[in-house]
Amino acid sequence: MPDKITVYSSRENANGFTIKEFLFRNLVKFDYHEITGDTLPFRTEHSAEDCLPAVEFPDGTIMFDPRLFTVASKIGLQQKPKEECYDLAVMGAGPAGLTAAVYGGSEGLSTVLIERHSPGGRIGSTSLVENVLGHPKGITGKEFAAASREQAEKFGVEFIVPVELKTVEKENETLRLNLSNGSSLLAKTLIIAAGVKYRLLEVPGADRLTGAGVYYGSAMTEGRRSKGKVVYVVGGANSAGQAAMYFSRFAAQVNLIIRGKELEGKMSEYLIREIHDVHNICIQNNSEIVRVNGDTYLESIDIRDTISGEVRTNRLDSLFLLIGGVPHAECVSDLILRDEEGFLLTGHRLEEDPRFAETWPYHRRPASLETNIPGVFVAGDVRKGSAKRMAAAMGDGANAIQQALDYIREMEKSKTIEAFHTENPKTN
Repeated sequence: MPDKITVYSSRENANGFTIKEFLFRNLVKFDYHEITGDTLPFRTEHSAEDCLPAVEFPDGTIMFDPRLFTVASKIGLQQKPKEECYDLAVMGAGPAGLTAAVYGGSEGLSTVLIERHSPGGRIGSTSLVENVLGHPKGITGKEFAAASREQAEKFGVEFIVPVELKTVEKENETLRLNLSNGSSLLAKTLIIAAGVKYRLLEVPGADRLTGAGVYYGSAMTEGRRSKGKVVYVVGGANSAGQAAMYFSRFAAQVNLIIRGKELEGKMSEYLIREIHDVHNICIQNNSEIVRVNGDTYLESIDIRDTISGEVRTNRLDSLFLLIGGVPHAECVSDLILRDEEGFLLTGHRLEEDPRFAETWPYHRRPASLETNIPGVFVAGDVRKGSAKRMAAAMGDGANAIQQALDYIREMEKSKTIEAFHTENPKTN
């Protein structure tokens, strides 16, 4: 019987990759055994194709092709709220959401954080961030997520993982949050820090081979599997640069594909210098992928030169996509005003929108991070006009807490005045 979790899967199995990433990002120790044929290291009536991935737990239990919420329940992650009502709910556990949770808990607010996958957000899969204040040697995304969660839990913050916020409803002076597992909770305030997801590569073959050689994000669990192989990374921002640096430690060659002429503009200067100094990173500029090829696993990609139009086919072992950013805001699309790209409007940008006057119920102006629904705030990359940098997201998280505190105090003051006039009608 194993003393820790063991994951059995084949390299072609997308769910196997999903489970590995989930356990890794949630700081759960596990062993991984890659199955290459039909022989399985455990007894089962099913074929390898039918039962993989298989997850074996220390108590001897084996789950075949399980969903994430089933694995999460087995390893003891909290998936339902403990209380009926909270002072603060935070949606998303990236840098903005984690900062908001820490500050909210430290200010004495009963706080619950709802995260769809794992603490850290996109930064959680980053191998090394070198420009975070107080970390001169850099910090990995995994270390940042683990330390931030520990700090938040010290202040009594509840983490609900992996659960999505499905809908938000205004219920008198509170908000009802309906979750993907069927549970719900009430909150006096809500901070939406859901971040952004990578834009899908919409070319033939990409969707079919996602998780089977094609990955979104840097996928640190695939580092050692890249030893001596050819890896392609697509993207021109810091996340792509950090991924290229990480895989260069294992791969024989890392090809960084960018649509533009050069890296300058979206990527930090220190990272550009480091990339140029690494001998096995090759920058392929003015390039875009037009097709992904392979039967059950990635074999090659077709790359078009955006200037000449020439298309060439390149063989590779893994493709990591870190392109663009699509806001995670579907669950509030009917409630919160957004721009044409889906980013949430707050503060003065909200006031400039012609729909604002129809939805804002107060005489006061909205706070700088407040949406058209009083008591609902936005922090981080999902906000229209945000800087799309880790430190800026953390600053948003801290500022949103102060605005949430001001809102709660405002509501409590209004209730006190209303109660006084109810008890003393002659003062009206």
